[in-house]
Formats: sequence, structure tokens, C-alpha cells
Amino acid sequence: MEFKLIFYKTFALIYLLIFANVSAADDEISFGIAMGTGIMENVSGLHGVVTGNKGTNIKSLSLDDDSLNTNFSLNLDYNKKLKNDIYLNSGLSLVKHSTTDTTITFDGGYNSAFPDIYFYGLIFDLGPSYRFKEVSNLTPYANLNATYFIGKQSDTQYDGPRYGEGGPHTYVRCLGVSPNLGFFVNSGFLKGYGFSIEKLLLECENDQIRSMENGYDADFDLTQYRIDYRISF
Repeated sequence: MEFKLIFYKTFALIYLLIFANVSAADDEISFGIAMGTGIMENVSGLHGVVTGNKGTNIKSLSLDDDSLNTNFSLNLDYNKKLKNDIYLNSGLSLVKHSTTDTTITFDGGYNSAFPDIYFYGLIFDLGPSYRFKEVSNLTPYANLNATYFIGKQSDTQYDGPRYGEGGPHTYVRCLGVSPNLGFFVNSGFLKGYGFSIEKLLLECENDQIRSMENGYDADFDLTQYRIDYRISF
């Protein structure tokens, strides 16, 4: 799936929404924390010779356990009311994602060890949010955000005493989208509290890691579960 194309289309939609009639009332900020699970897939990069795949070329590989977990995501969001039930959502998240200790299989069938790594950094979200009619004191909503992740990855060691452990942290840059469905409470003791499920879909261009010294590409596909608290002003 071309997440980058969807990213640019979402930003075009945002541009159009900003020129709608803007309301000064009912703006919000929210604070949240999320955890989640998913996969890292479509990994490829320049690599040397392996059994079953000769030559130094762009090689694809798959993680035998392709699990990618959201260890934490701390979120700060601002929602600007544009018109009627349409808001503009902008968010900033501090995140950490990690893989598991597993093995990899190259094209051609060669297997190799792949110690766990983690990614940490900042996620920036921007996109439209639509509010549905209230149901039993709850307001459901749906977001479609264009998403940018910039951060670093651990355990890049290539030529040290323990392959894949330690080494300099290298950069990670991702573009994608993050559709989100959730609800929040309108009144009572739990007013302002909410819950949402978010799908984080990213295409990443990463710097060197282990034998892929010239960098590599990968896709992140994560489902995150968020609890948040919002304040209107």
C-alpha cells in the first residue's frame, strides 16, 4: 500500500478544510497514553552475498517473528473546531517501538540471527476529525491523520565483538497515515475521559543497521490502544 500517497492526499484535504468557516469555540487539548502491537515487514536494503542470493545487491528479508510492539506512546493533541462536527486534529507523541529477538530469512532461503532492536522518537499527526451524534453520554469520533515519525534505532553494530548489539544509534524517518476511532465521555465523574483504537501505517527509510550499512526500507503496521483526557476551552 502506498502510504506516502495517502499521506499527501490527506494533507491536501487538510488544506481544503482550513479554508472552511472556522469557529472560535469548542477547541480542545487532550493528553493520552497508548500501547500496542503490530508487525515490521517489507524489509530490504543493500547487502552482501548470502547463501541462495549471490552478489552485493538490494536484498529483501523477513523476520521470522515480525512482531513490532508499541512499548509506550505519550500523546498531546490539539483539536480546532472548523465547522459543525468537523475538527482539525494536530498531535505530538513521544514513542518507543521494539522488535523481538528472532531470526531472519533472506530471499533464497538463508537464515540469520536478528537480535531485538528498538525505535524511539517523535510522531507528528495532522488531519480531520469528525464527531458523530452523542450516544448514551458518549461522543464517538473518527480521525484520519497524516503522520510523520522521526527518531533513532538501537543496536546497529556490524563489526564489533557482538554482532547486532550496541553500536551508534542511527536515524529513522517515516511517512504514513493513522486512522483512529474512539469516543469520550460528555458529563459526570468521567467527563473528558476517552478511549480510542488507532492504526499506525508507516513507510520508513532508515539509516544503517548491522550488515545493511547503507540503510534499509521497512513498513510499520501497528494497532495502538489509547486512553486520554480532554479539556475544552
